[in-house]
Amino acid sequence: MSYTYTTLKQAIETNQLAKAYLFCGPRGVGKTTIARIFAKSINQSIGNAQDDFSYNIFELDGASNNSVDDIRNITDQVRIPPQIGDYKVHIIDEVHMLSQSAFNAFLKTLEEPPEYLKFIFATTDIRKVPVTVLSRCQRFDLRRVDVETLSANFKWIAKEEGVAITDSAVALIARAADGSVRDGQSLLDQVIA
Repeated sequence: MSYTYTTLKQAIETNQLAKAYLFCGPRGVGKTTIARIFAKSINQSIGNAQDDFSYNIFELDGASNNSVDDIRNITDQVRIPPQIGDYKVHIIDEVHMLSQSAFNAFLKTLEEPPEYLKFIFATTDIRKVPVTVLSRCQRFDLRRVDVETLSANFKWIAKEEGVAITDSAVALIARAADGSVRDGQSLLDQVIA
């Protein structure tokens, strides 16, 4: 995870941004969260800390919006440059769920996007993403989070929430999470409730 953070941070600081980024890995490890934070950070580096560039970020769920028409809506939107900030960012979550026709309709835009346009994709099944798309992305493989890191995170959350929890309970939750931050946080919420 630190490699991903360092690389993305340097890309922003040096303004050496790729056309497209792909975050892949098992469910619950933070792909979409990283995509959202990175998307917001891209414009904040050039703007005022108080500026909100979130209206330059467009998110599409590939699982429920996987048709050619959904992709055509994106390709129509990309023609309009951002009103404030340097970049428009389109996040497509579960990109592997797009139909082959949708990928084909999208490829031209991905090959030659306007300078102000950046794409961020997230997927749990990299094998279903066409090679033509993969070859145009900077890829980051995220892995399951180890038990120690999850335990430390859950202890911190419990402390911030003012909840007393034993180390053995935190360790049990971290093991049951099986490397998924989201699943672990859901378990922790259930325990606290």
